[in-house]
Amino acid sequence: MKPAEPALVQWLSDAAAPLSLVCFHCAGGSAQSFFPWKKPATGLCELYAVELPGRARRLREPFARSVDALAEQFAGQCRALPDKPLVLFGHSLGALLAYETARRLLAEGERRPVALLVSSRQSPDWLPACAGLPELNDQALRDYLSDLSGTPREVLENRAMMDIAVPILQADLTLLLDYRHQHPRPLDIPVRVFGAIDDPQVGYESLVAWERVSSGDFSLRMIEGGHFAVMEEMGWVLQCAMKAMPERKT
Repeated sequence: MKPAEPALVQWLSDAAAPLSLVCFHCAGGSAQSFFPWKKPATGLCELYAVELPGRARRLREPFARSVDALAEQFAGQCRALPDKPLVLFGHSLGALLAYETARRLLAEGERRPVALLVSSRQSPDWLPACAGLPELNDQALRDYLSDLSGTPREVLENRAMMDIAVPILQADLTLLLDYRHQHPRPLDIPVRVFGAIDDPQVGYESLVAWERVSSGDFSLRMIEGGHFAVMEEMGWVLQCAMKAMPERKT
């Protein structure tokens, strides 16, 4: 049997970079979502992106069944990264995966992330879990992809490509719907949240609620645009990641 592809894709390798940034993609996305970040991240960090099964390099693997199983896998691969400060960033579904991965890394203690950065996703303890999500039937999912304005038109208008994209989105949204927050203690690292002013799916109150899962420093920044605005304005995330760097001892 052919071995499974790695769950982390390295987009930018730089031994001299002061930190590692691991990025978690949205529902229906892939590691490719962070390829455009290579240029702006050059000289700042080593850039990695998770790849969920069932797409791109991991196309032949079955879809994931739970957020917990994914977080265990991603935490294991984060522990194997070069020994430098580690920052996790997740967008939408990726925010939840980054949060649960941070939980596992903090519990293990050996490889603590220095900060968690998230965007365009309600707090993990926000109810109902289905807030902002469509029904999981075929037409509703196709409409959802169109309404979010994050899918290229050439994909939306290509039946064969949509026949591939919709089952992936359905599997990823099922992860969100099946998730239950079960952590009584907040994170003890800084949590930085980004939201988009015109995002129809994720409201301001649900973004502020991330403060409930952090006992460390917390901030929320709202930027212009829709659900994918933060992905397109990656400078905010990169700047925030650099500010999370621990001070060097003299």
